[in-house]
Amino acid sequence: MPHPEGGQGNIFPMQHTFDEAYRYIGVDGIVYESTTGEEIHAERGFAQDGVTPTIVLNGERHVHGRVCRECWGFRQSCTGERVGQCVEPLDNIIP
Repeated sequence: MPHPEGGQGNIFPMQHTFDEAYRYIGVDGIVYESTTGEEIHAERGFAQDGVTPTIVLNGERHVHGRVCRECWGFRQSCTGERVGQCVEPLDNIIP
């Protein structure tokens, strides 16, 4: 990660940039509800390279995925994880 072509699948219009979302999450992370009604804890992280910032989307029972600047706004992350149900509501709660 990041995938050179960005994310996969459909894209949707974003109100905020990845960097705005990353700042909003802060060092302690945030909790919000996905479009499927699941509680999501978003926190800052890094890709396997240890350099690329990511947003880690932890669900109630498992990690839904990780998004970076390149796949922000896609339904699927660079690595093919389905993240749209978590990313879209996150974008909507950022003031």
